[in-house]
Amino acid sequence: MLLTTERRPCRSLLYAALVSGALAFLLLGAVEPSLKGGASIDFSEAKSAANPLDVALSIGTYRGVSTTNGTERWLGIPFAQPPVGQLRFKAPAIMKDIGGLKDASNFGNACPQPPSANLGANVAEDCLFLNVWRPTGTKGSSNLPVLVWIHGGAYMTSAASNPQFDPTRILQRSVMLNKPIIFVSMNYRLNTFGFLASANVPPEDLNAGLLDQRQALLFVRDHIAAFGGDPSKVTIWGESAGAGSVQAHYIYPPAGRSLFRAGIADSSTGPFKNSPDASTYDKPGKPFARLLAETGCAPGVGVLPCLQDVPYQKLLNISNSMMSSTLHSQLWQPSVAAGSMIPERASTRIARNDFLHLPYLSGTNVNEGNTFATSLHGLGMVDSAEDDAFKHFIGRLVVDNSTLTSDLYAQTLEHFPANDSTLGAPFNTGDSLYDRVAAWYTDMMYLAPRRRFVEHAAPLQKIFVYYFREFLPGNDPTLGGVSHGSELALLFGPNPAPSEAAFAEQMIDFYVKFVYDLDPGVDWPAYTRDSTRQVLQLMRDNLTMIPDDWDMDKTNFLNSAKVLEAFEK
Repeated sequence: MLLTTERRPCRSLLYAALVSGALAFLLLGAVEPSLKGGASIDFSEAKSAANPLDVALSIGTYRGVSTTNGTERWLGIPFAQPPVGQLRFKAPAIMKDIGGLKDASNFGNACPQPPSANLGANVAEDCLFLNVWRPTGTKGSSNLPVLVWIHGGAYMTSAASNPQFDPTRILQRSVMLNKPIIFVSMNYRLNTFGFLASANVPPEDLNAGLLDQRQALLFVRDHIAAFGGDPSKVTIWGESAGAGSVQAHYIYPPAGRSLFRAGIADSSTGPFKNSPDASTYDKPGKPFARLLAETGCAPGVGVLPCLQDVPYQKLLNISNSMMSSTLHSQLWQPSVAAGSMIPERASTRIARNDFLHLPYLSGTNVNEGNTFATSLHGLGMVDSAEDDAFKHFIGRLVVDNSTLTSDLYAQTLEHFPANDSTLGAPFNTGDSLYDRVAAWYTDMMYLAPRRRFVEHAAPLQKIFVYYFREFLPGNDPTLGGVSHGSELALLFGPNPAPSEAAFAEQMIDFYVKFVYDLDPGVDWPAYTRDSTRQVLQLMRDNLTMIPDDWDMDKTNFLNSAKVLEAFEK
């Protein structure tokens, strides 16, 4: 929606001051930092500068809104050109100057994905938008630290507009601590639209969703000063695939340059659950081959133009259908190809310490895998049938399971045996198949990757590690436990119970202090590779440092070269 303002005769004194430039500097103080980045504001827009919620950017002026809860926000700001038509499946294109005064009171579209009640916005292909929140009264000269949120969703679903990701309580707490921060959230292309992979896709366009995130960070670098943020004090934060994205930006920075100064990774996937070569997707029965069969496009030099011409709704329906027939909807994963953002596997770079050496806060929850294993609960299988079901589950989690050998399966079963009452404890169910698969998923996808990265990073940078053990009231004590993502309720809210209020404040304090000071505080010492390798146990009324020593035999196996190669991690 375009806001228009009626032109009226300027008062002579104001007009003279604007012409001289002296009073103009004072009146435009709230937007002046954006001018440092090359943006300009002409006289026709000068009136809008009297509104402190009008922020002038190089792509136009955006009018935010003030809330009753101590925040101001700008929603639906485009950070790249709409990825439609010939820009579909391409790396994001820099946003052009669209001029004028724009309403920024509503979220932009969520990116294409299956329908959901939790998106908070319409779904459309034109979806590359970001959002900015700041404490009420922030000035353009405030130079506040910036926290950039990258949502999770397995690189397949979700959006920045999800109501769960409202940062109000985080900003309110930052003000109470006298450590005010600015919060930014972004959309990025997902599933087929964001992670299309094939030898037919130019390397520079692979992993478009991650390139979208990078483009959003470039936009923050160039424009956040206009909102009162300091582009040199940006921390990126995500959970699950969002945390994997954070780690990916550590491991695959643009030309070795950093667009942020620190990162927070809640339950990072390390950074990807599986990262096959792009050409793997072309094999018979694999996602790219299936996509061509559904669309009628022929492989070869004309395949991308053909896919770009497929009507949006048809392509969306095909993508959604393919996702629904895939375990956990995990149809695509970030792919590897020479000349792309991901030229080699993450484990290779981590092994040689080839990543940004910046402050990093990360951790895992007790029962990360529980919600991913519920399809196996209550099947009543025993003995060889149970083992076969376990192996079948594992084999469906990778794009090409021909890399998983019988020997690897056998060793996995030995490390996660049937009827082991310790697997998933204390929130296990007694259902042997479910408990062992959930425990394997927790260690394979979250705990082992976290340990692999921090072991290499700790001597090189400040690392803070947590183990989240707080069971939240209302959670399922068996199929959920201390489940994947459960810590987010304490950070974003609402509090799951009054008894959690003080603990939630402590959690937010840790994160805000890390964003502001690059250190969560004296109660959380940095991780070191000494004999005990201490991590912070996050548990109400029991915050304490504990040894990082549980399931070591399992994570050592899962971090072995043999397993990493088989899972292409």
